[in-house]
Amino acid sequence: MNKILILLCVIILVISCREKKSKINKVQIVENYIEALNEGSYNMIIQSFLDSVRLNEQVYKSTFSKEDYLSLFQWDSTFAPKYEILEIAQKGEDVEMKVSKECTRILFLNEEPIVTREVVKFKNDQIYSITITDYEVFNGEKWSDNRADLVSWVKANNPELDGFLVDQSKKGALNYLKAMDLYQNNKTEAQ
Repeated sequence: MNKILILLCVIILVISCREKKSKINKVQIVENYIEALNEGSYNMIIQSFLDSVRLNEQVYKSTFSKEDYLSLFQWDSTFAPKYEILEIAQKGEDVEMKVSKECTRILFLNEEPIVTREVVKFKNDQIYSITITDYEVFNGEKWSDNRADLVSWVKANNPELDGFLVDQSKKGALNYLKAMDLYQNNKTEAQ
């Protein structure tokens, strides 16, 4: 009887340790993913995902093969993004987090970091998808106004850069940076 009771206690202990380890691992996987974004490590980012990169933004869904994701990664990395996890917790099988992101493009358009609520779903202990469920800090009107001002100024003053807004390649991002720089320099000179 005592042997059965001891064996039962050991089994319960092992099971509870496995469950706790699983929770820590999923949060750690997400923390490693954010760290890889901050370091600009494409290989570390790709290793976090199961088979493809699924990024969802409320109702918009994008799926990239790991190879196709490289172009978007290069575009985004050009703006030197910095991510900060403000809150993170495992909820059931998912990890929910609150994240702040800033980069030259965001600070130009939104004039402050963007803060989002995100849900990370897993399959086989790898990230299956990341969904932005809510924008806590995002000024859509300011973003649209600043973008429209930039686009119209570029069309009038530097038409060779026109199209930078829709070109999500590294070249497009470099043109975007150049457009913002020229625009800001012009505003400073005009004052």
